[in-house]
Amino acid sequence: MRQTTQEPTVDVDELRERVRSEADPQREALKALVRIASVSRDVSPPPREIVDCCDAVVRTLREAGMDSAHSDTITYQGKETFPLVFAHEPCRLPVPDAPTVVIYSHYDVQPATKADGWDTEPFVPEEKPDGDDTRLYGRGAADDKSGIVMHLGVWKALQDRLPVNLKFVFEGEEEIGRGVLEAYLADPSTRDDRFTGDLVVVADTGNLAVGVPTLTSTLRGIAVFDVTVDTLRQPMHSGMYGGPAPDAFMVLTRVLASLHDDGGDVAVPGLVRDDAFPWDPVDEQRFRADAGVLDGVPLVGSGTLAQRLFGRPSINVVGLDGPKPWNESTNVLCHHAKARISVRLAPSQDPESARQALQQHLDAQRPWGVTPKVEFVAAGAGYKADTDGPYYRMALESVAEAYGETTARQTGQGGSIPLVHSFHKLNPHADIVLWGCEEPRARIHGTNESVSYRELEAMTLAEALLLARAGGQTTTSGGSR
Repeated sequence: MRQTTQEPTVDVDELRERVRSEADPQREALKALVRIASVSRDVSPPPREIVDCCDAVVRTLREAGMDSAHSDTITYQGKETFPLVFAHEPCRLPVPDAPTVVIYSHYDVQPATKADGWDTEPFVPEEKPDGDDTRLYGRGAADDKSGIVMHLGVWKALQDRLPVNLKFVFEGEEEIGRGVLEAYLADPSTRDDRFTGDLVVVADTGNLAVGVPTLTSTLRGIAVFDVTVDTLRQPMHSGMYGGPAPDAFMVLTRVLASLHDDGGDVAVPGLVRDDAFPWDPVDEQRFRADAGVLDGVPLVGSGTLAQRLFGRPSINVVGLDGPKPWNESTNVLCHHAKARISVRLAPSQDPESARQALQQHLDAQRPWGVTPKVEFVAAGAGYKADTDGPYYRMALESVAEAYGETTARQTGQGGSIPLVHSFHKLNPHADIVLWGCEEPRARIHGTNESVSYRELEAMTLAEALLLARAGGQTTTSGGSR
């Protein structure tokens, strides 16, 4: 890390006021992005809304004085990425050997319709009071358009006194996991300086709860498989043929049941458990409330909640074909059934060894002598942060200071961001900081997604403080908030 003989100072209260003064334009920028239904789908060319949102992000950055902002695509092994947003802004202060910081978020979002159970129109941003706070509702308000405008707010607060070199990277296919960008960055023969730096900041996670400063120290990996069972040429009457004729869905359920033991732990040999990482404990009552677990329904699995959420594999069915919907049911045997299995992997698990373990386990299942067809779909590695890294420690200090606390919490992320592993492979000596505005009440990927305006403001300040520290500046404060 760069050393200076005399470190300049940044006044925390002045920086806080700078962030606060830009809050209204920042919120309007977020509303404008939420209005664009940038749902990513694996089609070519990319959906019109993806292109529109990319253009809107570029336009927003340029209007904020970031003249370098532009869009581009990358082609790797015959596949082209959806348009990426790039910008590169140099240090504005006389800082010797100023560090370079890569700033990342994504502008694509999960699908959403009012029919899914939303209280508002998903792509019509709506503010609602929340005690002494306000939440903005809309798909992408938190995941991850809040990350984009968070970075925008940092730029506007610091741009005339920027103490680091900044590289911005915003992508438009994170939610569908096409893997083109991840594979490109992980390939040592395709080193691209647009993605290299001393520090990488990924704003695509969040605090343990509103107002609780938190860094994400680990990410689980992911593997996806499709399992298909075919037993009959066509659906048959369940009364005339049921019994000896095997129902494809019943066969499939027996395959799926083999993935867990009676206590709910994953029962696939060869999958890693990371139990020793120093995550902060997870409060069970808060977890039950955040997850919407019904009264009387027990949690499953063994070990601490933190171990089960952040360090161990989990397996779920995320897509299913087979019997007709309940309200269209008829008395027929199911001739064809198919399930998509999503497996979350321990942070240290090698995705290829996990793929082999899962493939071997699934291939060994022969319910009633029927052989399912198993197809591997995709996999991505998890991540473990170097919690002793200099910039990581600065991030802990900065997020705590932004919230007026003396210390910050450290947690894991049960979800996966495979690009982080690729960033790490490209920048093996860089610290990677994972944080953002996606606390549990944000309900990312769910109905009524929202973001807290107080979280957005506090996390913008936290990132501005981190960049100040990374640029060799010390922080002083009169103590006001």
